Amino acid sequence: MAAGDGRAPAIFDPEAFERQTGGDAGLRAEIIGMFLEDCPVRVGEIRTAIANGDAAALVSSAHALKGSASYLSASIVRARAADLEHVGRAGRLADAPALLGQLDAAVAELLTVLRRESF
Repeated sequence: MAAGDGRAPAIFDPEAFERQTGGDAGLRAEIIGMFLEDCPVRVGEIRTAIANGDAAALVSSAHALKGSASYLSASIVRARAADLEHVGRAGRLADAPALLGQLDAAVAELLTVLRRESF
């Protein structure tokens, strides 16, 4: 996607991910495998933090997911995790459930793509 072309960002940018990993297919497969294992755990931690009103845990888990998604070139999941990290830092936990719904949708789409594609 070209910057400023008006198209929405893709859930996953395989070309950027390939550049990020230096074209190493084994490394890409390893990172995807780790993300497929770790992502549901992180989302669960985020969900628990919101349910418990634990802003610090929300910030920590959202920050970790944001970093993983960024390395994976998954900009939408990264952005939703960043939004949750921000509301946690600001102590605005009342905003978190709606953002969690957006994160859940983005994660579901991303995981489907990662499981379907071969990289």
